[in-house]
Amino acid sequence: MNKKTFVLTALVSLFPIFSLSALELRLPGELSPVEVPAVRAASPDMKSLRAEYDEIYSALEFYSNAAYAAPRNSPEFLEASASGQYLRARLEGVSRDISKLSGAAYHGGTGFRRAGGVSFRVQSEINDALGFDRPLSSRNGETRGVPIKQGYCQINYVKNNTPFLVQYDGFLAKGEVILTFDDGPGSLTEEVSAAMKEGKAPSLFFVLGANLGDSGKARLKVEAADGHSVGVHGYNHATPSGKPFTALSTAETLKQLGGVSDSITSVIGTKPDFFRPPYGIISPEALKAIDSELGLVPVGWTIDTLDWSTKDPEALFQKTISLIKERGKGIVLMHDIHPQSRTAAKRLVVWLAENGYKVVPPERMSEAFRGRP
Repeated sequence: MNKKTFVLTALVSLFPIFSLSALELRLPGELSPVEVPAVRAASPDMKSLRAEYDEIYSALEFYSNAAYAAPRNSPEFLEASASGQYLRARLEGVSRDISKLSGAAYHGGTGFRRAGGVSFRVQSEINDALGFDRPLSSRNGETRGVPIKQGYCQINYVKNNTPFLVQYDGFLAKGEVILTFDDGPGSLTEEVSAAMKEGKAPSLFFVLGANLGDSGKARLKVEAADGHSVGVHGYNHATPSGKPFTALSTAETLKQLGGVSDSITSVIGTKPDFFRPPYGIISPEALKAIDSELGLVPVGWTIDTLDWSTKDPEALFQKTISLIKERGKGIVLMHDIHPQSRTAAKRLVVWLAENGYKVVPPERMSEAFRGRP
């Protein structure tokens, strides 16, 4: 026997021979998951944040100009208005990030900005967020206009496949105005609410569930005590990333809105009657389900003040009264979270009274939608 054979024979004699099954060798039947530590994303530095701010600001400026130039409720206007609202929220988020790093409030620098241009990156983000790049085939052949309630509202498709709620105000007489405010409650809400009460202008405040902490609930009670109506806007601005309700299923949308409706009811003691989709974007199927399942009346607007587009309260006030005079009546959209909107709204309610306009209660919309005289 050679040396190699002798060694092998010795090893065999030391260890019994087993079947090579996973069980007998005490090996797991399937591999256990290996926990890999997450790689922390690099924190953005001040330079990159300021560059992002300038990039978003440039796009916001572009869409602001486009919205003012486009005919109201045209596809171009709806696209520009929704894009501008989205970008204003993004800009404020970047501003907060810069402020955290610097320890001081940031409202824009003096660095390079594109002259009212939209970068490819920002355009791609908007298209993804608002659904402007969704394939046309997913619409299942819907026509451009989908009736919801004749004479009250319908859905129009914009940019191939994004459904916008288009509001009508034929049920209002000349000189009648409905005032609405979105995205609160916030630190300015009580001041706006008090000014509307003083001006005998019962208004409609569309609230976000994410703002209904202890302070938000207190502000909600103030709105109701001041004689105003409270409507559902969503929990976030639809989704945490700012996408509209078209990013969710109808069931998910109903669950979110139902939860916010219940929260409002628990605070003010009455169930909300109205719903406004963020950006005005909502599918016909979801809108009909929101009506049938939650009993919420959809509300759009016929006068968009574009108050996200400027921080100048004087410019906002002048533009708003110009739009009201041009139309002669309407459902006015503002936001009770912007300082410029707070200041303009306080002046607006006085101007309306002095110029023969009448602020009518939001219930006029539910009467028109439900078909009650």
